Amino acid sequence: MSPAPITQNAAASPSPTQQTTPASTATPFSKHFDDIFHAKFMHIIQEWKNDPARGQLTQKDRKTFIESAYVETDELYFGKRQLSDQEIKLRALTKVFYKVLAEEPWSEDWIRSPDVERKLSKFEMHKDSIALAAEHNLITPRDAVKAAREATIKHQEALKGSKAPKDLKINRGPFDEIEIIYIAGTVSSTATNRIDRENIYPVSVSSVANVLQNHICRDMVRPFSMAERFVNCTDTKELEDMRRFACNVCDFAPHLLDNDNVSLLVVLLILSRSDCCRRFENNGIRIEGSTISHRKAECMKNKMGWKSTEEKKPYDNFANEFQTRVKNACFPAPRAQRIGGRKQPRKSSTPATPSTPPVYPQPHMGYVAPPQVRDGVNTGINIPAPAMQSIYAQHLPPTTKTHRPRGSTGAGSNAGDPMDLS
Repeated sequence: MSPAPITQNAAASPSPTQQTTPASTATPFSKHFDDIFHAKFMHIIQEWKNDPARGQLTQKDRKTFIESAYVETDELYFGKRQLSDQEIKLRALTKVFYKVLAEEPWSEDWIRSPDVERKLSKFEMHKDSIALAAEHNLITPRDAVKAAREATIKHQEALKGSKAPKDLKINRGPFDEIEIIYIAGTVSSTATNRIDRENIYPVSVSSVANVLQNHICRDMVRPFSMAERFVNCTDTKELEDMRRFACNVCDFAPHLLDNDNVSLLVVLLILSRSDCCRRFENNGIRIEGSTISHRKAECMKNKMGWKSTEEKKPYDNFANEFQTRVKNACFPAPRAQRIGGRKQPRKSSTPATPSTPPVYPQPHMGYVAPPQVRDGVNTGINIPAPAMQSIYAQHLPPTTKTHRPRGSTGAGSNAGDPMDLS
């Protein structure tokens, strides 16, 4: 696939021999989407550095710069030309992954405080872990997950630098024992009161940290290439890895499926709503499919700007297609087995034994002569069958008299008369 030709804005020249110069130093010469974006993004950063009134670069500034560079690149790459079905899918997925790049949903900042209003989901400390967490000055679930993640990074660095990782003993800390529970947002106080915290499966903060650290997009630097990876992926192992990531999000980091977290749209590319709800239910989390649909609609509207059905259609169509691809790779249908297969013809153990002639001879092909009559005997195909011989045959004198078949009223027609068995 080749992108639209890149036009460079230049000042009007009085003569055709005058060289034109680009109006902006951000005009890229590569035709790949990610390269075009990178050039525009670096140009925005350079302008920000050249501004004497600038302050410290914040996360909000970074997000704004990424979104501005993306909008310009999208218009340059996809705009003002007819798109194929493949390009329409790529455009929708590229927007999703650039939003992921801008918002970094794997950050601990997306873990809400336990005292938020009831309609928002949150993590709470498990009652059996409050004392242990307090001993390590971990008051909120966010603090505990952040500390567990930092410990995980140190653990991985120690393993990389060690020559004998099997003999290396590293203190993992209390993060496997400190557990938290996920409380889904509710729409009424009655629903809030029905939440049974005893039946919600607790997860360790180290498990949550591990999912965030291994987010499928955390090391992503080329979102368009990530979109191409999804569209063209057919490798079974890669599809299994994607499904494993989505399942881990449902089981250990369900806050990534909130309506304000764009990771929801990444997971719903891989798993269906019913799959997500089933995993929630297995973990004791009360949530319905309609709630997932509502979260998805809110995320599409507020994060992606997709409000109409037509705007959502490219994402939805590909999600249905990709979910089927994942299911077929992870749960292949068993091969249909033939019931009562054809028996193989038995072969003689001795090759000299002639083969058994067929029961029915092969039919004649072509012209067949009519039956011939010689001496009053029909020698053709209408020869009557010979008379059946009885197993009770008696030695009777030969007779030349032709026997007619007995009627139903003759001898042997009832149980009292003897039957003629000759």
